[in-house]
Amino acid sequence: MVLDSDTPAPEGELTLKILADYKSVNSTGDVFGGWVAMQVDLAGEIMAKKVANGRVVTVSIGSMSFMRSVKIGDILSLFTRITEVGKTSIRVVVEAWVEDSEGSAKLTETSMVFVAVDSTGRTRRISDYSA
Repeated sequence: MVLDSDTPAPEGELTLKILADYKSVNSTGDVFGGWVAMQVDLAGEIMAKKVANGRVVTVSIGSMSFMRSVKIGDILSLFTRITEVGKTSIRVVVEAWVEDSEGSAKLTETSMVFVAVDSTGRTRRISDYSA
Protein backbone atom coordinates (compact mmCIF):
# COMPACT_ATOMS: atom_id res chain seq x y z
CA MET A 1 0.00 0.00 0.00
CA VAL A 2 1.52 3.32 -1.07
CA LEU A 3 0.89 6.28 1.22
CA ASP A 4 2.00 9.82 0.57
CA SER A 5 3.88 11.63 3.36
CA ASP A 6 0.76 13.53 4.51
CA THR A 7 -1.43 10.44 4.83
CA PRO A 8 -1.69 8.79 8.25
CA ALA A 9 -1.07 5.05 8.30
CA PRO A 10 -3.85 2.55 8.91
CA GLU A 11 -4.25 1.32 12.47
CA GLY A 12 -4.64 -2.36 13.27
CA GLU A 13 -3.99 -5.61 11.51
CA LEU A 14 -4.54 -6.08 7.78
CA THR A 15 -7.40 -8.57 7.90
CA LEU A 16 -8.94 -8.58 4.43
CA LYS A 17 -7.93 -7.27 1.02
CA ILE A 18 -10.28 -7.38 -1.96
CA LEU A 19 -10.48 -6.03 -5.49
CA ALA A 20 -13.58 -4.07 -6.48
CA ASP A 21 -14.87 -5.75 -9.63
CA TYR A 22 -17.77 -5.32 -12.02
CA LYS A 23 -20.14 -7.26 -9.71
CA SER A 24 -19.77 -4.67 -6.94
CA VAL A 25 -20.62 -1.50 -8.86
CA ASN A 26 -23.63 0.45 -10.03
CA SER A 27 -24.25 1.56 -13.62
CA THR A 28 -21.87 4.53 -13.33
CA GLY A 29 -18.96 2.38 -12.13
CA ASP A 30 -19.04 3.39 -8.47
CA VAL A 31 -18.95 0.66 -5.84
CA PHE A 32 -22.16 0.28 -3.83
CA GLY A 33 -21.82 1.45 -0.21
CA GLY A 34 -23.53 -1.78 0.82
CA TRP A 35 -20.75 -3.80 -0.79
CA VAL A 36 -18.18 -1.87 1.25
CA ALA A 37 -20.29 -2.40 4.41
CA MET A 38 -20.39 -6.15 3.71
CA GLN A 39 -16.58 -6.27 3.43
CA VAL A 40 -16.27 -4.27 6.68
CA ASP A 41 -18.56 -6.80 8.41
CA LEU A 42 -16.53 -9.73 7.05
CA ALA A 43 -13.24 -8.24 8.26
CA GLY A 44 -14.71 -7.56 11.70
CA GLU A 45 -16.03 -11.11 11.89
CA ILE A 46 -12.65 -12.60 10.95
CA MET A 47 -10.97 -10.74 13.83
CA ALA A 48 -13.78 -11.43 16.32
CA LYS A 49 -13.71 -15.17 15.50
CA LYS A 50 -10.02 -15.25 16.38
CA VAL A 51 -10.69 -13.69 19.74
CA ALA A 52 -13.79 -15.76 20.49
CA ASN A 53 -12.12 -18.91 19.23
CA GLY A 54 -15.30 -19.83 17.41
CA ARG A 55 -18.57 -18.62 15.96
CA VAL A 56 -19.66 -15.00 16.38
CA VAL A 57 -22.60 -12.93 15.19
CA THR A 58 -22.78 -9.23 14.44
CA VAL A 59 -24.78 -7.30 17.03
CA SER A 60 -24.14 -3.73 15.88
CA ILE A 61 -22.31 -1.70 13.28
CA GLY A 62 -21.62 1.97 13.92
CA SER A 63 -22.23 4.64 11.34
CA MET A 64 -20.02 4.91 8.27
CA SER A 65 -19.29 7.99 6.20
CA PHE A 66 -17.50 7.47 2.92
CA MET A 67 -14.71 9.97 2.25
CA ARG A 68 -14.46 9.19 -1.49
CA SER A 69 -15.85 6.91 -4.15
CA VAL A 70 -14.51 3.46 -5.00
CA LYS A 71 -14.23 2.36 -8.62
CA ILE A 72 -13.77 -0.93 -10.47
CA GLY A 73 -10.14 -2.00 -10.07
CA ASP A 74 -9.59 -0.22 -6.76
CA ILE A 75 -8.26 -2.38 -3.93
CA LEU A 76 -10.09 -2.28 -0.62
CA SER A 77 -7.88 -3.06 2.39
CA LEU A 78 -9.54 -3.61 5.76
CA PHE A 79 -7.64 -3.21 9.01
CA THR A 80 -9.04 -4.35 12.34
CA ARG A 81 -8.21 -3.80 15.98
CA ILE A 82 -9.84 -5.07 19.15
CA THR A 83 -10.85 -2.30 21.54
CA GLU A 84 -12.83 -4.28 24.12
CA VAL A 85 -13.52 -7.87 25.09
CA GLY A 86 -16.33 -8.64 27.53
CA LYS A 87 -17.74 -11.87 28.89
CA THR A 88 -19.56 -12.66 25.65
CA SER A 89 -18.92 -9.68 23.35
CA ILE A 90 -16.06 -8.23 21.34
CA ARG A 91 -15.76 -4.67 20.06
CA VAL A 92 -13.75 -4.36 16.85
CA VAL A 93 -12.81 -1.16 15.03
CA VAL A 94 -12.54 -1.62 11.27
CA GLU A 95 -10.78 0.86 8.98
CA ALA A 96 -11.35 0.58 5.23
CA TRP A 97 -8.65 2.00 2.98
CA VAL A 98 -8.87 2.24 -0.78
CA GLU A 99 -5.92 2.01 -3.15
CA ASP A 100 -5.99 3.14 -6.76
CA SER A 101 -3.38 4.18 -9.33
CA GLU A 102 -2.81 7.45 -7.48
CA GLY A 103 -2.15 6.03 -4.03
CA SER A 104 -4.04 5.11 -0.89
CA ALA A 105 -6.59 6.90 1.27
CA LYS A 106 -8.83 6.10 4.19
CA LEU A 107 -12.36 5.40 3.01
CA THR A 108 -14.28 4.88 6.26
CA GLU A 109 -14.04 3.59 9.82
CA THR A 110 -16.58 2.07 12.16
CA SER A 111 -16.87 0.28 15.47
CA MET A 112 -18.66 -3.07 15.55
CA VAL A 113 -19.83 -5.41 18.28
CA PHE A 114 -19.90 -9.18 17.92
CA VAL A 115 -21.22 -11.78 20.34
CA ALA A 116 -19.79 -15.28 20.69
CA VAL A 117 -22.39 -18.00 20.13
CA ASP A 118 -22.42 -21.79 20.28
CA SER A 119 -23.54 -24.16 17.53
CA THR A 120 -27.19 -23.58 18.40
CA GLY A 121 -26.86 -19.79 18.26
CA ARG A 122 -26.96 -19.24 22.02
CA THR A 123 -24.62 -16.74 23.59
CA ARG A 124 -21.50 -18.28 25.09
CA ARG A 125 -18.67 -17.00 27.26
CA ILE A 126 -15.39 -16.01 25.67
CA SER A 127 -12.36 -17.80 27.07
CA ASP A 128 -9.63 -15.67 28.58
CA TYR A 129 -8.28 -13.22 26.04
CA SER A 130 -5.17 -11.12 26.32
CA ALA A 131 -4.26 -8.56 23.71
